[in-house]
Amino acid sequence: MNHRILISIACSIIAITALAQSEATDSIKMQELDEVIVEAANQRTSSNLSTYIPMTRQKNASSDAISLLSQMAIPQIEVDPISKAVKTASGQDVSIFIDFLPATAQDLQGMRTQDVKKVEYYLHPTDPRFQGARYAINFVMHKYEWGGYTKLTADKWFGVNRTEGEFYSKMAYKSMTFDLYADEIYLTDRHGGIESTETFRFNDLMGNGSQTVERTSATNSSLYRNNSNDFALRALYNSDKAVISNRISYSQTNVPHNDAISSLFYTSDLFSPSTATTKTSSHNWALSYNGNFFFNFSPEFSFEGEALYTYGKNKSNSLYSTDEVLSITNNASEDVHNFQLNPRLYWELNEKNSFIFYLATSQSWNFIDYFGNSPSHQKYNIGAYLAGAHYDLNLEKWNIGGEFGWVWERNHISDSRMNNNFPQANAYASFSPTDAHQFEVNWRYGKDVPAASQKSPNMLQQDELMWYQGTPTLSDYSYQNAGLTYTWLPNNKWQLSADAYVFMLGNRCVTIYSPIGPEGTMLRRYVNDGDYRSGMLGVSATAKFFGGKLVAKLRPQYWLRKTTGAYANTRNELTCTAQLTYYFGNFYLWGWYMTPSHYQEEQSGIVERTPAKYQIQLGWGNKGWNIRAGVYNFLRTSWESSRQTLTSPYYSFDRKEFSTAQHWRLTLAVSYTFSYGKKVDRHDEVSGSGTAGSAILK
Repeated sequence: MNHRILISIACSIIAITALAQSEATDSIKMQELDEVIVEAANQRTSSNLSTYIPMTRQKNASSDAISLLSQMAIPQIEVDPISKAVKTASGQDVSIFIDFLPATAQDLQGMRTQDVKKVEYYLHPTDPRFQGARYAINFVMHKYEWGGYTKLTADKWFGVNRTEGEFYSKMAYKSMTFDLYADEIYLTDRHGGIESTETFRFNDLMGNGSQTVERTSATNSSLYRNNSNDFALRALYNSDKAVISNRISYSQTNVPHNDAISSLFYTSDLFSPSTATTKTSSHNWALSYNGNFFFNFSPEFSFEGEALYTYGKNKSNSLYSTDEVLSITNNASEDVHNFQLNPRLYWELNEKNSFIFYLATSQSWNFIDYFGNSPSHQKYNIGAYLAGAHYDLNLEKWNIGGEFGWVWERNHISDSRMNNNFPQANAYASFSPTDAHQFEVNWRYGKDVPAASQKSPNMLQQDELMWYQGTPTLSDYSYQNAGLTYTWLPNNKWQLSADAYVFMLGNRCVTIYSPIGPEGTMLRRYVNDGDYRSGMLGVSATAKFFGGKLVAKLRPQYWLRKTTGAYANTRNELTCTAQLTYYFGNFYLWGWYMTPSHYQEEQSGIVERTPAKYQIQLGWGNKGWNIRAGVYNFLRTSWESSRQTLTSPYYSFDRKEFSTAQHWRLTLAVSYTFSYGKKVDRHDEVSGSGTAGSAILK
């Protein structure tokens, strides 16, 4: 009996020990499982596409699409929060789309950022809806099955008198979406003007022989006012087989005052010190139609087309007078018609090979009447035709392609006729060994067309010593560029992009000054002369800390620039931009800085110096509200916006420009968005389109 009791006790001890060991082992296993952290990747890349998923805090903190791109700190692009420009890290243009439809600046301002699902960055996209863009950003949005949202925005600047109000509304029902947009911007400034010292070298001025005249001017007072409005209405039909967008917009800009009173002093006895009065005004309006059409005929064939037509009217008035001795009136009235048609056919031969065949035409008619001291009537008929093909080879890790097209250009300017034709081509290759690495190389060749205003045959008087004239026979200028980019996206914390870029502009269009004006005065006109070359090396690095609550981005880049021919010059410089964002609760604190710059313009002899730009913004966003207060250039009380110098054989100047651009300002903006209805997966935006381009000589 005792043996049985002992055996029973021993078995119990063994069982308890085994159970304890088992529980201890399970406890250890549970501790190991507690330490496993699974983190979803917010970005990935392939041979021609990088996808980024914005954090909820970034969407709530953003007031519009541009601020969202800035807060996301994507390394492959650079966002200037002041000008709202979005470019590649190397400075090339980036086309922006919302669900594959082209977006204007106003479209992006009206966006409800909470509806953004992801942001896609494309290299050389072959989808015809991207309209041949080399680089493209596409916002993928939630769609409303029915309902929509309305967004109201008010923006006020202090230190600079600027006020903006904006209204945007969307209404969707099944396959139809209707968008309405309106805004008004008012700006007034009493601190603009120019301080300059000009040196004129004349061969025979007013029959007095060779003369060197130094002219000093300083603005005593000024007044500038600008009021602009945009209105737009769009109807969008969206189905699996077709997307049809029709938009009508009206835009107007009224500048009733751009006036200045300046003091003039001369080193020559031919001229006495005087007071110059400049009064200019303008009024421009345009009515535009924009249609986008996409049809998916089959898995192999699809079609995309864009049609644009704009009718506008531009009026400008200018009066320059000096102490009742000289009075110059230059007024102009212009009617403008612009028409563009761009059809594209997409053929997917198989999973690897695809083609895009495209045609395009652009036609512009300008009818200008000049009144005042130099009256005339000018007719412009400038048109171009383009035909070409694009090929793309898409392998598992490689994307290789190229494009070749031919342009036929026609210029009829009053009695001048000039036709031209030239090729355009580009080639590219990208490689992505994993979803964290991407390499890209590209090359492009083409020609650009001078502005219509540069080809005006008119000769107009600017002041007592200067006239200006266009050049009808001005030639197109060729360009070539090539780039190399490497992108590394190891995880959500780190992002890196390194790039090199070379740009060459041949037979560039520049202004020259010669003492061949009336009575031996100076004449400013346009000629083709010399080349412009630039190279750039840069790195963009983004880091996220504390689970994405702190986001930092740094972009240093080194520039090499060289000009030949007229205004030959060599200048290198190092520039840098830095950005830091901290999120706490529903609040965020954001800072941005750009170093000063010193460079010669691509198509001018002017060497420009711009000061540093910096901004700090505190914001709050929640439940449709977005409130933000910012201070820009808060240490800069000067109204000087840039310093410009020019040196040429007959004319040189050193001048300072004054405006609101670099002066400190405090900004306060409030937007409220309320939505209604049911979402599905995406949406689109609409906006105004701006007034018509002008050919009036300036």
